[in-house]
Amino acid sequence: MGLRHKNLLYSMVLAGVMMLFLIGYFIYMLPSLYVEHVMEQNLRSIREQHTAYMEKGSYDGVRVKNATACFSVEIPFRGDEILIAGKAFSAQVTMRDERLRQILQMCREALLSYGDQEAQNTEAALAQEMEELGAYLQETVSKDSSLPVDVRMLYVRELEEDYHNAYVEMHSYSNDLIIIESGIEDSSNRYTNYIAVEQTDKSLVLSILPVVAPDAGEIRPVVLQSLPMLGAVILLLVLLFSQVYSRGIVGPIVELVRHAGEMKADRNFTVGRLSDTWSKRKDEVGILADTLDDFYLQIRESYRQLERKNAQLEEENQRQETFLRTSSHQLKTPIAAALLLVEGMMNEIGRYKDTKVYLPKVKEQLLSMRRMAEDILYLNHCAQNRKMESLDAGRLMQERLQCCQVGLDHKGIQARICGEESLTVHGDEMMLTQILDNLLSNAVKYTPAEGRIEITLRAGGEEGEAEIRIENYGVTIPEKLLPHILEPFVSGSHGGGAADSHGLGLYIASYFAKKQNFVLSVVNGEESVIAMIHF
Repeated sequence: MGLRHKNLLYSMVLAGVMMLFLIGYFIYMLPSLYVEHVMEQNLRSIREQHTAYMEKGSYDGVRVKNATACFSVEIPFRGDEILIAGKAFSAQVTMRDERLRQILQMCREALLSYGDQEAQNTEAALAQEMEELGAYLQETVSKDSSLPVDVRMLYVRELEEDYHNAYVEMHSYSNDLIIIESGIEDSSNRYTNYIAVEQTDKSLVLSILPVVAPDAGEIRPVVLQSLPMLGAVILLLVLLFSQVYSRGIVGPIVELVRHAGEMKADRNFTVGRLSDTWSKRKDEVGILADTLDDFYLQIRESYRQLERKNAQLEEENQRQETFLRTSSHQLKTPIAAALLLVEGMMNEIGRYKDTKVYLPKVKEQLLSMRRMAEDILYLNHCAQNRKMESLDAGRLMQERLQCCQVGLDHKGIQARICGEESLTVHGDEMMLTQILDNLLSNAVKYTPAEGRIEITLRAGGEEGEAEIRIENYGVTIPEKLLPHILEPFVSGSHGGGAADSHGLGLYIASYFAKKQNFVLSVVNGEESVIAMIHF
């Protein structure tokens, strides 16, 4: 899943959780909070209403929550009269019935001794008396239309100024059923009366339902009081989902930054692949980790190749510097000898007057210098024009051995090739030909007359790497000379070899072998010299 879809999923999950929380809050918590708030408001309203009445002695100018239902009753400590005062009226009620006077007295005693054990007994007796009073009033009124009390109205006031927004609406549901809705508002509530009227064959049926709709402003304090809790829960949910989001999205990016920093600081390139630990990630972060690791591996490989090339370049520079110094030193000898001979012949000093004898010697020195210069030029030419391809080393060996046949016949040396007839290797044909030619030339040059040379070709496989082995018998390399035998201008007259060798044959062979990633080694055997090329 991509990051875009993950972001959308996180947003949808967060919105769903917030929606469930709000729905749960409004269904389960807000109603109970609202009921508790309304009960507290009612308790506060009755206290304010009672305090205002006590201060003024009437409801004139007092703002009440329900002008039609609220009133106060004054019960004097003595006498048979009580005072009832409301927003719309005030009346004095006189008890004419003896039973009512007794109940009034019991009410006084219960209210005056509220909380005492004796009062609890009085309250129980009062409750029983009230039940009997209800039955008594019902019986009395049924017998006589007059009440057992005298009521004297002190004042009656219209409440039209306290009400507003009166309306009447008709709702028709069928030809026989009509619902009449009428309502009016005061400062706190909306009073609505519903009258359902339905006509039957025998009668007209009316059903009445009065309700009080609370004001919308009553719920605002509840919501305002809940805002801190709502804010805290919402903040907690946002932080929780932010943590989850950070683990899923931001965390991997931070890990990528840390991993890139380790790559930057790790000069030895030992940092592992981050994508291996995120193999299951298929989003942009996983793709970025794979790309970063691949880029890191490419840089590492390029860095290693650059190190190898720098090492080769440093080795080549060192070789060229050493080679130039050595070759310059080696060229000084034939140049000095040639100059000495020419100067002696020009001045006709002593034996140098015989030019027929010494001019060939000058030519010999010049030819030696030319061969050395040709070898140097050929060495650089082959190194700069290398062409790697598949070669048949067996065929090249037979060709070079055929070229040496004159020297072999002149010294009576026996040479034979054993092992594989064909040996396929990967290298430069010109360089490999020069290597084989130099090794065979040295073998023929230093092998004594009537000696023998044995050449073995072995193919690579499970037993090891491919190899060419040239062993010439009857001669060995001095032990002091053997460690330096592949260095430039190292030569010797061991085994009766030619004394005019300038010592570049084995060095050129070794140099060409390194250029092709071959390994050339020269060791002594039992009365023999062994030259081996490992492919």
